[in-house]
Amino acid sequence: ALPALRAALASVRAEDPRALCAGGGGRRWQALSTVGERGVGDAAYVCDTLTVPYDNPYKAYMRLTGHDFFRDGRAALCTLDGDVWIVDGIDDALTALSWTRYATGLFQPLGLKIVDDLVYVTCRDGINRLRDIDGDGEADAIEAFNHDAEVTVSYHEFHLDLQTDAEGNFYYNQGSNLGAATTAHQGCVIKVAKDGSTLSVHATGLRAPNGLGGGDGRPLTASDNQGNWTPTSRVSLIRAGGFYGMMDTHQRAEQPQTYDPPICWIPHNVDNSSGGQVWVSGERFGPLTDALLHTSYGTSSLFTMFVQEVDGVPQGGVVRFPLTFHSGIMRARFRAQDGQLYVSGMRGWQTNAAREGAFHRVRFTGAKHYQPIAAEIVAGGVRLRFAEPVDPELAVDPANYAIERWNYRYSGDYGSPEISVIDPAKEGHDPVALAGVELDDSGTTLSLRLPDLAPVMTLHIRYKLLAADGAEMADEVYLTVNRVPVE
Repeated sequence: ALPALRAALASVRAEDPRALCAGGGGRRWQALSTVGERGVGDAAYVCDTLTVPYDNPYKAYMRLTGHDFFRDGRAALCTLDGDVWIVDGIDDALTALSWTRYATGLFQPLGLKIVDDLVYVTCRDGINRLRDIDGDGEADAIEAFNHDAEVTVSYHEFHLDLQTDAEGNFYYNQGSNLGAATTAHQGCVIKVAKDGSTLSVHATGLRAPNGLGGGDGRPLTASDNQGNWTPTSRVSLIRAGGFYGMMDTHQRAEQPQTYDPPICWIPHNVDNSSGGQVWVSGERFGPLTDALLHTSYGTSSLFTMFVQEVDGVPQGGVVRFPLTFHSGIMRARFRAQDGQLYVSGMRGWQTNAAREGAFHRVRFTGAKHYQPIAAEIVAGGVRLRFAEPVDPELAVDPANYAIERWNYRYSGDYGSPEISVIDPAKEGHDPVALAGVELDDSGTTLSLRLPDLAPVMTLHIRYKLLAADGAEMADEVYLTVNRVPVE
């Protein structure tokens, strides 16, 4: 038998493996055409829809979980169910969009980043790099760029989002198992070297962190969602070595006594499941240049964030855009070709989303923007700044404002009720006295005098005003006060 086996093996013609590394003939996936829809209205920001091919020949579920743009303006999007799609035809009118499947078979992609026109995808197994070797528009190689993260079968242990810093290093979030950590990477912000050679823990104490923001020279941010040790959704400024509250994932030799405070705690009825953030890039997005924007998967909504540091401690707040999205948006990037914001999202777990996935453009129309563009805590009060002048008579009347505050209970329990500051044993809100309002000479900055201002997890400001041109200005601002500046 052995001589016969040797003879059979000798007759086998060896194939040069290098021939298998040049790309194949491709599956020739069909380009699918859709027609987008431009938003209408006279507001400063409108929502355009890049129509998703929900009904496609592959019966692929279009739950979009990440996107980025090539140098030529085309978009790449990943789906929770393992696909990457390329979208062409993105122009002002959106009348001739083309969707082509680029890759399939990936393991729960939840983040995508394009670097040097190569697609990197965060999957359950780590970061994968896709290559179209023969230039036929389909990925020929899926490379294990870095698979060093320790992963278990825990449902919540997703790898979420993907960002890079100014040096080219990659960052993503790894979810916890919702209990005591069993690996060194659960509940962490993970850092991967530019070349994929090393992986390290950048920050700890996360629970269900569905989103990052920043990178590329901007401050890194991350969100987390209500649950044990997370009384309500929070957005944090992420620093190396930071601990962000989930005690079960502190990943330290000794348990911390406290946590790094967030930029903002967001009430559960405002954002019950946070997504990622993005810093406004360039000046073509209107008066929000350099602002931080935040997405809500749970409420399918977008927020302007206000960010401030006092004595090195971050704080800030949110105000919601008056826009409607088809799905639970959780990823956001600016497109260099038009300077506008693009958001993607899905319906996978609890959300108010109407569709299984969505891809939208938030477009600045050039009209006046009547929401706050900045908010900061000052000694003895709060300062709100607008892009447009406010009616001076209404602005200084305290009757046009309602202000209240409350805290949350930080514990291992699931979430927290809203707790009185005056009597922490009681649930509820406390009214905040407004001693007066001043309007600056430009008519755009309001100073609210709050004699009893002190650190608090949520300071809720409602106002009903008019702009100097008669337009309605009525909104709700949610702030977190970690430090009150000294005069």
